Amino acid sequence: MDQTDVMPAIEPRIGRPGDPCAMVIFGASGDLTRRKLIPALYNLAQNQLLSREFAVIGVARSPMSTEDYRKRVSEDIKQFATGKVEADIWNGLSAACTI
Repeated sequence: MDQTDVMPAIEPRIGRPGDPCAMVIFGASGDLTRRKLIPALYNLAQNQLLSREFAVIGVARSPMSTEDYRKRVSEDIKQFATGKVEADIWNGLSAACTI
């Protein structure tokens, strides 16, 4: 390869995926969760830094079913995500959410 050839850019790996765990969010229906926590978890999933054995357990004062919660955070991620939301990544993360 001579000096005029350009090597393709390779994105450096940020870190390694975390260990299997569950995150309990108290106030799962609140503003902090909607605006910050769920988008941050999505970013971790997008960068392959969440374990495949990851779960979110939400605790909220507002009564709702798990399906209602998943619908709500699915709407929120579209509004508060820091970039384009990839459906396959989001579907995997939202399936890990329960309330």
